[in-house]
Amino acid sequence: MRQADKFMIEFGDLAEIYFKFTCEACGERCTLVEANKLYEKGICHVCEHETEIKKGGFMLQMKLGL
Repeated sequence: MRQADKFMIEFGDLAEIYFKFTCEACGERCTLVEANKLYEKGICHVCEHETEIKKGGFMLQMKLGL
């Protein structure tokens, strides 16, 4: 969370954080659909199992102006 918060502060509206977790049923690495929100539970896109998110990581997506 601290690292994600750091990116949000540093890059503001240019950054979108997508939190990731591992499904406890099938082991698939999943990404939450909604940017900049960390939920207590996530649904696996492969087996549809609901997993309590106790730890995970995130993906940083930057908006680039061209």
